[in-house]
Amino acid sequence: MKIYISADIEGIGGIVAINQVIPGERDYQRARELMTNEVNAVIEGAIEIGATEIIVNDLHGAGTNILIESLNNKAQLITGASRKGAMMEGLDSSFDAVILIGYHPRMNVSGVLSHSFHGGVISNININNKDVGEFYMNACVAGHFNVPVVLVSGDNILEEEVKEVNAAIETVVVKTSYGRYAAKCLTPSVVFGKLKEKVKVALINAKNINPIKLQESPEMKVTFLNSGQAEYASIMPGTELVEPNIVSYSGKSIIEIYRALTAMIKIASSN
Repeated sequence: MKIYISADIEGIGGIVAINQVIPGERDYQRARELMTNEVNAVIEGAIEIGATEIIVNDLHGAGTNILIESLNNKAQLITGASRKGAMMEGLDSSFDAVILIGYHPRMNVSGVLSHSFHGGVISNININNKDVGEFYMNACVAGHFNVPVVLVSGDNILEEEVKEVNAAIETVVVKTSYGRYAAKCLTPSVVFGKLKEKVKVALINAKNINPIKLQESPEMKVTFLNSGQAEYASIMPGTELVEPNIVSYSGKSIIEIYRALTAMIKIASSN
């Protein structure tokens, strides 16, 4: 059984503040340790249920958050920035299941540290008239390869987002949102135990969870925080500036619009 783990940091248990998720800031090192330990709990559970190959993608920021020296040595780590596949780098149809750990709600909802891909650039992402965030887009990338997302962890608001899309996906709620910067959190040892046990349930049930798929030729509209960002993003071929701060892009598949989004964010954030 081949497993792909995509790991973010804002949805890790105990994480509620910006200074916990930015390198060099107070409490960042603790957050890295918590993130690494949550991923390890999932790895341990997956191994116990029969996983033979586990790939972990460190997706937050520059992708250098997980402490590789502390990572379970049965896994391999994808780390570093400028990856063509971004948050789902290395995923293909050879995997049996995808697990999303430490995820957060999309922008414009009240969950802990909610944002969509880049909080300093993106106000909203809409695909085929549906407002979406990182969970949905990454799940659709998995679906493109016919691989189901079987387990997602984060706060209670993210759980609502997940269940709205596919109620069969297992979830672990590590904290209950009291707003964007506060939550009622489970202790780490409790979180680790829940993740280890729930991943076993998820993998046993993986064949009963349908992959999330987008229809062909999806249309994406990206709302930027200001018109200048949108203007720069619209320089990219194939885009159209449809409103002062909204850029549209139509692609052949989720992979194409995902790469377009990555490029637009890079262009907009560099100016």
